[in-house]
Amino acid sequence: MYNFKQIELNNLIIHSVGNRSKEEDLFLSQRELSLDEAQKSILLSYFLNPFKTDEYYQFTGEEAADEDTKYQGNRMYQHIQDLIKYPEQFVAISQKIAAFLFDLTTHPKIKNGKLHIVKFSNCILDDEIVSAIGIFKSESRDPFIKLYPSGDVVEMERSEGIGLNKLDRACLIFNTNKDTGYKILMQDKTKGDALPHWQYDFLGIKRREEEYHHTENFINLIKTFTEDVLTEENNVEVSDKISFVQRTEDYLKHNDHLSTQEFAEEVIGNSDIVDAFNNYIPTYENDFDTKVETEFPLSKQAVKQHKKYFKSVIKLDKSFHVYVHTNPENIEKGFDPSRDMKYYKLYYSEEE
Repeated sequence: MYNFKQIELNNLIIHSVGNRSKEEDLFLSQRELSLDEAQKSILLSYFLNPFKTDEYYQFTGEEAADEDTKYQGNRMYQHIQDLIKYPEQFVAISQKIAAFLFDLTTHPKIKNGKLHIVKFSNCILDDEIVSAIGIFKSESRDPFIKLYPSGDVVEMERSEGIGLNKLDRACLIFNTNKDTGYKILMQDKTKGDALPHWQYDFLGIKRREEEYHHTENFINLIKTFTEDVLTEENNVEVSDKISFVQRTEDYLKHNDHLSTQEFAEEVIGNSDIVDAFNNYIPTYENDFDTKVETEFPLSKQAVKQHKKYFKSVIKLDKSFHVYVHTNPENIEKGFDPSRDMKYYKLYYSEEE
């Protein structure tokens, strides 16, 4: 877990990176900014607000390479190494990073923007104090009104600037776990076919296979299992499906460690569905090119981030949505031949 209670902003430089396919330019600053404490305070909030989860990433490397050459082909890993090793070359190395991004910025949907490269100190990560390097890109510009006195009247002027809640892409590289590609936080608001640009093309990072990843992967497994297997076509009633989802949520909320065998026994119970679940895991792993761990510590942050999945909703045509919070056994399904329509009957004690 990380926190920023003691964090300090030490160095900042900003470059302007255009889109090469639109014949836009690259502007490289020649010196870092000199900031007072008030400016640093505002910028700390601006740079750090995007990070909300414990989902960590690491630089990608060659799987078969030895430790000395594993990350040799990763440009950003090398630049980060240099920033840490040669602090006196902060400006020159930051310019190389901006030029690297400029070379990659060719997708027509990627906007020009300001690239902020920052050095931080006194970050707390897993109860240790470490330094960090931040790489941020702001593309969105907001209109604002500038007021200023002129003679005997206050004049008004429209302008544009960077909104303090509009950081489009963010990356924070903690100076730890160097041998396994560092420990990294990343956020990206990009959507659509330009999505790989920041994470894969520029940063060259992937998710670390830690408790957040394993928990999120298991939740996705449960989600696809309920959609693909626990269906009416397989003679599973909607109420039974909802009950399974709610038992899963309770298990994840009230346990610190997950065992797939224990989960099958305590949550699923029914031997036929247990067999279906165990048989489905290899299918899921193959379809999503992933590995489901059989035992791992649960990430409460991941469970919280995916709580939306556990909202059980029965969607009836386009007319009704029935939200089921608890007690799915109080729902009865039937068929009315006189109307040639299905129905649900809900049992309750009182209206609220």
